[in-house]
Amino acid sequence: MSSDGPPWFAYDSDGQIVYGGVPDRLLHHPEIRRRGIRLTNAIKPGIVFRAGLDRPAFVVKVLNTNTEEIPIYDKLLSRIRSPLNHTVPSEIYRDGHPLLIMPNLHDLTGFLLSEERTPARLFDIFYQLAESLEYLHSLHIAHLDVCPDNFVGASPRDAEVHPAVAPRKVYLIDFDTSRQLTLGPGAHSAITLPPTQIRPPDGLKHFDPYSWDVYCLGHVFEDLMGTYPFDGKKRVPGIARYVARWLIGKERGCHAACRCRPTARTARQVLSVIRLLAPVLDFCERAYLVVWSWLPVNVHT
Repeated sequence: MSSDGPPWFAYDSDGQIVYGGVPDRLLHHPEIRRRGIRLTNAIKPGIVFRAGLDRPAFVVKVLNTNTEEIPIYDKLLSRIRSPLNHTVPSEIYRDGHPLLIMPNLHDLTGFLLSEERTPARLFDIFYQLAESLEYLHSLHIAHLDVCPDNFVGASPRDAEVHPAVAPRKVYLIDFDTSRQLTLGPGAHSAITLPPTQIRPPDGLKHFDPYSWDVYCLGHVFEDLMGTYPFDGKKRVPGIARYVARWLIGKERGCHAACRCRPTARTARQVLSVIRLLAPVLDFCERAYLVVWSWLPVNVHT
């Protein structure tokens, strides 16, 4: 870690760390003030800070120069016009310690809850999540910490105040532990995993990096399905649960390129077909609810 951090902590008058606070060096940073960004609290203490009350709202991340995050962002942001790229349109301020300045978007759960929940919407989000990894992997980049907290989504309102983002699009964030690799999916042997938010199965510490991303994506799908039911009547389509378990796979502890689960590309291709069928699933769900409402109460139980 460089001597200039991160973390950049805020301190109280007694010299104690205020984990939710914003350090003075950011509050009075000339570029942050020039842009009129008023940071209010820390999302990730000492590293990521939010201006939550302003519209448009922004997030500022203190980048760690000892990781691959900056060159990865440079590569992804240079390709930001690609519709397959799910990187949040951002800027890296490099005069002094590098700072990432990006729009403050919805977390994944909030994004799901922001509009009507239907099979079509659920599978569209699944498709976008898989597409985000497929694009990353096509550039020989493994994220290595895929989890619900590392996806955000842009609502139509977000797109109004941040014209660079696309409405109803899912974005992948936080490349702190990500790696640029020489070999692509299906050819890379296992590596030692960095600290991750999703726990590896069976205590494994080595994983094909691309396969690890897909394994974690399956758990993200499961997490989203836990959020999907709203009023006790909507039902998660069974095929969604099958897809999640297919991505998680049955891990065999492969040391060579892993074959325990599909690649992100195969997952995206399968989801493209399911997404086309989603309106039919949506119709069947609505018909089920209508028939259910007609049944006598004692039949329900």
